[in-house]
Amino acid sequence: MKTKVCCFAGHANIYNQDNVIEKLKKEIINLIENEEVITFYSGGKGAFDWLCAHTVDELRKDYPFIKSYWILSYMPKEKDEYTERISKIFDDTVYPDIEKTPLRFAISKRNEWMINNSDFLIAYVEHSWGGAAKTFEYAQKKKHIKIINIAQN
Repeated sequence: MKTKVCCFAGHANIYNQDNVIEKLKKEIINLIENEEVITFYSGGKGAFDWLCAHTVDELRKDYPFIKSYWILSYMPKEKDEYTERISKIFDDTVYPDIEKTPLRFAISKRNEWMINNSDFLIAYVEHSWGGAAKTFEYAQKKKHIKIINIAQN
């Protein structure tokens, strides 16, 4: 049986963060309990990615079987404070086959990879511009992925 996967995409800045965290937690728990999702992918950039990573990490207390992966858009040149800090909340990192992608497109290609390899997307998209909006639009064109936009619920 294939493991069900959820990925995240959202804006770098979040307003009304407490409300977003409450909705996010509710949706993640629903996916774990009702959809049997046990694997979560995050890009590890921006406020929404951080909220998602920390929420999944916190939920491990009640759901110790869930896994969280940091999906890299490019290989870090060296370990620094950021990579050390973020690697502590993920089970592992994944670097998709995008190394030939120019750096300025690496995040978009990484986001497409996450959509293509996930069953669910939890998004926080309030407006139609920027990387999160492009990822959301890309996901809407895919038939295999179910989308939950907590910015609109």
